[in-house]
Amino acid sequence: MTYDKPVVLQKQNEDTECWENVGDRPFHARVNKTGGSQSFAAGADQFPARLNFDFRYCQALEEIRYQPELYRLIYRGHTFQVIDYDDYLEQHKTVRIVGKLYEQ
Repeated sequence: MTYDKPVVLQKQNEDTECWENVGDRPFHARVNKTGGSQSFAAGADQFPARLNFDFRYCQALEEIRYQPELYRLIYRGHTFQVIDYDDYLEQHKTVRIVGKLYEQ
């Protein structure tokens, strides 16, 4: 399995509300689209992009499990809200983070 897509992980500082990078360089992930979903806003159908980001497990990712609302992902110039975290069977081998493109 190739983890070859650079992804910047950011955490929101609870005091200043500024976004700060986690780590000193991007994490690397496998990136794939999730199953489609549809939402409705202002009477118009919308299909927000959702991507699965699969990472090798590391301690820095563990913190996302408990406060996902404080984290976001930057991938190819787009910002994704963390909406799910999965360390499959808590094996600490891979972590899947589902990101939803922030709607403008």
